[in-house]
Amino acid sequence: MTHLPPWKQLCDCRCPVHHGFQRTTYNDERCACTITCATQPITLIAKQWDCALFLDHGGDLWFVDPLAPGLWDWSSAGHFREDHELYEASRIIERKLRQTATILADPPQLRHDSA
Repeated sequence: MTHLPPWKQLCDCRCPVHHGFQRTTYNDERCACTITCATQPITLIAKQWDCALFLDHGGDLWFVDPLAPGLWDWSSAGHFREDHELYEASRIIERKLRQTATILADPPQLRHDSA
């Protein structure tokens, strides 16, 4: 099975804008994609920050605000600005999500050491 990065996959969540197409724009106000859309990169639901955090196709961290359970305000999606109070924390999360994406794309070989 060949793994395709999310931005090369086709939308599968019946969004009227993206369904059946690749998606590289995340802040289209007409978008109805869900966080579980095949085109959605690695995502972290951050209840503490009342948003979802995800990596875009360039590996940069974005946030998107919820509208209701399972619905997202894609027109609000964007990056944390340097003057945002959570900017430094967002940089750490971005680095960790990038590391996670790298591991998932090329998992280390599991060793079964005998003791």
